[in-house]
Amino acid sequence: MAMKKLGRMMMATLLCVSLTACGGGTDSNSSADNAAENTPADAPADSSEGEQGSGTEPGDKLLVGFSAGYSMVQHWELEMNGCQAAADEQGVEFIYKFADGDEAQQVADIENMVEMGIDMLIVGPCNSEGIVPTVDELQNTKNIPVMTSDIGISGTEVTSHVASDNYQIGVMAAEFVGKELDGKGKIAIVGWAAASATKDREDGFVDTIEKEYPDIEIVANQDVGGSRTTSLETSENLIQSNGEIELFFGCNAECALGAYSATQSVNRPDIKVVSVDSDNEVMEAIQAETNLVATVAQNPYEMGYQAMSNAVKYLNGETVENIAIDAEVVTKDNVQDIIDRDQELLK
Repeated sequence: MAMKKLGRMMMATLLCVSLTACGGGTDSNSSADNAAENTPADAPADSSEGEQGSGTEPGDKLLVGFSAGYSMVQHWELEMNGCQAAADEQGVEFIYKFADGDEAQQVADIENMVEMGIDMLIVGPCNSEGIVPTVDELQNTKNIPVMTSDIGISGTEVTSHVASDNYQIGVMAAEFVGKELDGKGKIAIVGWAAASATKDREDGFVDTIEKEYPDIEIVANQDVGGSRTTSLETSENLIQSNGEIELFFGCNAECALGAYSATQSVNRPDIKVVSVDSDNEVMEAIQAETNLVATVAQNPYEMGYQAMSNAVKYLNGETVENIAIDAEVVTKDNVQDIIDRDQELLK
């Protein structure tokens, strides 16, 4: 066991040196330093069938890696802090890396973590289908269990999944939009089809609008790849080609912020924007009572905390189940409460 731990330490040192030489930032390559001290309450488990781990050898400190397919925006920073808090409580080593939307980079990050000797991988893929071969290789060839957090995987089984109910997030957003527009009007969606979470939100939103609000017309539904820049350009074009658009729904913060910027750049602050997630810029816009009027906020810290807790349980031979994390609609009436919550957990 001492040799295994020494090997991990050497690999960690080599990885950090390599990443620094290549210009990698320290925030995205090391364990979270700012884990919050508060322990969240347990989130409700769903009814999916649990799986059981095989346990670990006595005296061997667990090493869990988290590969996030995205950049280190506030949402993901909070999620890493939640993971770190749970890891600290249970005496587990924790490493993580952000792939900044680059699928090849995410695969390389995972390979590096395998070389460092991870006992388990938590992954939030940037491409829910593209990551399948890598996940299958880890589980079937390298005997390293994999679970997902925040974003799911399409096409293979994992030990468990911890996330918000993203379809329900879409439903919640649609219900807010329906009331905000008094049940009629023209709207547009800017989304991200390659990530299962944002696609589920889109599906929940569209299904609810079509079923509950037949007088609301979705005049455009554009895949902007989760990119704020692409969302900005796409939204500008949509506004110019269809001046009757009254509202944009962005399936995540970057999509929504791109649409919000577009309404400003073409001088159409009358067009409302509804987002998902509680990133700083979204919350500040809601707080300032701009035309970005609402978001559906997840609790990424709790998500990370429960994901790490599930990982440790599995590695200790316990049965684990999928976990659903609650979300809530945020408007100017409750925005300060969520800002205060997230700022406390970022410390």
